[in-house]
Parts: sequence; C-alpha cells; structure tokens
Amino acid sequence: MKAIWPSAATLAVLACAATATSAQTCRNFEGTILLHLTQEGCTSPVGICTVGKVQSGDPSLADANWFFTSLGTSPSAGLPEKLQPASMLSYAGSVVVTTPRDGTFTTTNAGVYDTTAKAFSQLDRITSGTGKFTDTKDRLIFITATGGGDAGFKSYVRGELCQNSP
Repeated sequence: MKAIWPSAATLAVLACAATATSAQTCRNFEGTILLHLTQEGCTSPVGICTVGKVQSGDPSLADANWFFTSLGTSPSAGLPEKLQPASMLSYAGSVVVTTPRDGTFTTTNAGVYDTTAKAFSQLDRITSGTGKFTDTKDRLIFITATGGGDAGFKSYVRGELCQNSP
C-alpha cells in the first residue's frame, strides 16, 4: 500500500503540470484574404468553394490557407422576396484554415451574398482545431468582402483566436 501513495502523489503533480501547460491565450486579430472561386478539392453540394491566403500581422495566421465550402444557399436571403430581392443569397458553409506552423481550425458559418453588388458578410464560429488550436471552439470570426473583378473577393477578417500555450 505504501508504494501506491507516492505514485498517486506523482500523478497529482503531473496532472497539475499538464493543466498548467495547456493554458489558453486569447487575442483579437485582423487580416485580409484574397478569395478566389475554385473547383479543386471542392465537395460543395452546390458547387461553390473559395480558396485564399491570409495576410495578417498575427504570426499564427500569416500565410495560412483559407478554404470555404458552401453547403447550401437560399434566394432572397431566405426571406420573402418582398423583403429582399432574389439576388440577395443567404448561405451556410464551413471553412478550414491551415496555418504554416500552429495547426488547423474549422468553422461553420452563415452569410449573405449580394450577387448584384458582389459583396458578402459572413459570421463564422470555430467548431474544432488541431495543434495549438485544439481548444479554440466557439470563438467568432467576422468577414466582410467586396468583389475584386478577376481577383475574386478582397475579404477583411477579424475575430478572436485562442491557442493552447506550449
């Protein structure tokens, strides 16, 4: 029985150390993404995917790959046409952000796209992550964008990002 007590004490110390090393650091971030329509790797049931590279002063997001998959759309932003024209689409989808060094995170989102103005606004909620983003769930990201002609969309992204400390 005496051998069990030192082992239990050792486990308790290790558990506290593990908890201390997995502390989260949260911060606000901003960035720009030049998004382009793509069919490469697109599994969207409506055939709409975009890809882009994040430009940000945040070292965890700089040069990250951003991949959006639309899961569905609705004309008139899902409202009666008397409230919104058919050219105002609402959509839902997901984004996978793959960073060069810190892991990935995935979001679900909903947005509105004005096909006439070539502009959209989107709200993302982080649902899962890997690497340093393992416990980032439920953080919000806001995106607004305007069309850039052949360049696709110039998107502005901001939100809160949490990472596990090493």
